[in-house]
Amino acid sequence: MYTFTLRRTLGVAAVAALGATLATGSAQAVAPVACGDVITSSTALTTDLVCTGTGDALVIAADNVVLDLKGHSITGPGAGPSEGAGIRAVERTGVTITNGTVSGFETGVVVDTSHFTTVSKVSAHHNIRGINIANGDNLLVTKNTVWANEGDAIRVGGSDASMVTQNVATDNVFGIYVADFAGTVSVTRNVVTGTRNAGLAVFSGTTGITLSQNTVSSGWADGINVAADTTSTLVGQNTVTLNGGDGIDAAGTTTLAQNLATWNGQLGIRATSDVTDGGGNKAAGNGDLAQCLGVVCSAP
Repeated sequence: MYTFTLRRTLGVAAVAALGATLATGSAQAVAPVACGDVITSSTALTTDLVCTGTGDALVIAADNVVLDLKGHSITGPGAGPSEGAGIRAVERTGVTITNGTVSGFETGVVVDTSHFTTVSKVSAHHNIRGINIANGDNLLVTKNTVWANEGDAIRVGGSDASMVTQNVATDNVFGIYVADFAGTVSVTRNVVTGTRNAGLAVFSGTTGITLSQNTVSSGWADGINVAADTTSTLVGQNTVTLNGGDGIDAAGTTTLAQNLATWNGQLGIRATSDVTDGGGNKAAGNGDLAQCLGVVCSAP
């Protein structure tokens, strides 16, 4: 009998270090913030920002900065006209971005080549991409609401030892995607609904990715898709239901364990020959009467 464990998630110490950024003092700057500002100390917004230019609205240019939007919004010129980000942090350590709304940009929040950085409690909507983290490590994306974006809700590319957890992604073109040789990333306890493509996807040379305890529903395509060019992916304890394609379509050296797939348009679970059946998968009511291919599924 396969026993599910989250073997590739962050260690306790790493999670504590990530979470600690949420409590890094109080925001200190009191002068009003304007579109195009470069932020070099902890800052709290005092008003909404409406930015008409095509560049970045706010750029974080120092380490250990807390940018607290204080419930305010940063609005750009629209996803099409904008070529910038609502908030951008590049080559930074210990940054926290939290508590507000970002819309109308190419990307709502960008964290690039950074470390021990947190994006939390942000509502990112009507951008091309909601939240993009890339080429860093020990990054935490948590408790965000990401909706109605024209591309990815959340994308993790080329990053290591990071976590995407407890986010809600609704009605985006793509859901939560892990790609570009990312490694040891945990995607857990997220809710993804209404995507036009796969709700959760792992591809482009990733290794050691864990998808666990997510709920993926009502998408137009597969609920979860793991590509053949991935290694050591663990897909466990997820619920996939009412998606237009397969509930789970998995290839590569992937382990599938204790997933529940119901009422999807095609198979509940489709697995290639290199996928490991970890046991405990269940399926019912899916469009293909076989319910599962490549793994054994029992009735719920």
